[in-house]
Amino acid sequence: MPGEEYLQIWRMPLFFFLSGYFLSVTRTFGGELSTRWRTLGIPYLVWLVVLSALVIGHHFTPWPFEDTWATVTGALIGGGRTDMPFLAFWFISVLFVAALLVRLLVQLPWWVQAAAAVAGLWLAETPDSAMSYTVLGVGLAPACAAYMLAGFWFRRFSETAAGSRAVRSVWGGPAGVALIAVGIGSVALGAESMNMKWSGFGTFLLSPALAVLICVGLTILFGTWAEAGVRAVPAAGSVISQLVRTGTLVVFLHPYILFVIWGAVQAPPVRVLIALVVCWSLGVVVNRTRLSPYLTGLPRPAGARA
Repeated sequence: MPGEEYLQIWRMPLFFFLSGYFLSVTRTFGGELSTRWRTLGIPYLVWLVVLSALVIGHHFTPWPFEDTWATVTGALIGGGRTDMPFLAFWFISVLFVAALLVRLLVQLPWWVQAAAAVAGLWLAETPDSAMSYTVLGVGLAPACAAYMLAGFWFRRFSETAAGSRAVRSVWGGPAGVALIAVGIGSVALGAESMNMKWSGFGTFLLSPALAVLICVGLTILFGTWAEAGVRAVPAAGSVISQLVRTGTLVVFLHPYILFVIWGAVQAPPVRVLIALVVCWSLGVVVNRTRLSPYLTGLPRPAGARA
């Protein structure tokens, strides 16, 4: 995709950065494990079964996947071995392990956390994408934990008196834009971008640092200007909240939707729009039913229908 390097430098790091930003400071390791199993582990297993059944079903139609059995086998192994429609599965399993790792690290001195983050990023530099081909992609978890730690510590900074004033000041929005511009501008000047699924973390420490810079800028920008815009239109906040709650379903389902419409829809933006509308709509409905714990990882709402 033209210009993808400007997206790849921050799109996956942002997921991990925000996961660290919103990490509970009071949860125990056992609580973390229980929460992540409920919100990530169970949906992972359910979608693995659902999509595997669909892939096998396609084998007996005029629209099979390229290699049915290799596709299902790769999905069972996970990580970098996943292919359409399991393209995003690596993210969920790696997030699961990275969250547990970070839960242990945040109890240790800051310098131990920093050393672990550097070591994780160094490990991801292993040739031939070895870390991405580990079972469930767990070899990527230490490197991705570095982004979670960055988000965790930025949240701690922004909650201090000095940090809060800096982020919320009239210069907050412009500062966010400036940080994003520096990160994107560095890529334009030749800095290496990333593709984390296959251990593509770019230039050691430099590319991750640029990714964190952009993530911080985006967080500041959306915590100031964007938040002010949402508050000005109360209904917008409600809609956004409903769509955000479909996120896990979107991660799992959107590759399959793209596969189904690929031949019929040629324009990439239209494909994206169709996939979003279908996944968002289905997710909003699912979240009102007893299926929500299994397909989106959210608690079953009171009075949910079968």
